[in-house]
Amino acid sequence: MLQSVSAMEARKKFGELLNRVSLRREEIIIERAGKKIARLLPIEQQEQQHHGKMDFRKAAGLGREIWKDIDVDKYLRRERREWE
Repeated sequence: MLQSVSAMEARKKFGELLNRVSLRREEIIIERAGKKIARLLPIEQQEQQHHGKMDFRKAAGLGREIWKDIDVDKYLRRERREWE
């Protein structure tokens, strides 16, 4: 069963959410400002989804090309306005 909760509700009821995930095998999506930001799910389900381990030492520089043509300051100002 998939359910969404706000970040504030997740903060207030974290223990309850953990119980629902571990005992009832529920999957819970956490949202902030209407955007999905995290997911709580039983550890067994997560392990099934990720068969290998990622070596973060190999991740250095990934995504660099995405930012090369973007004015980062302008982008950050726009993102911050959306959170206000």
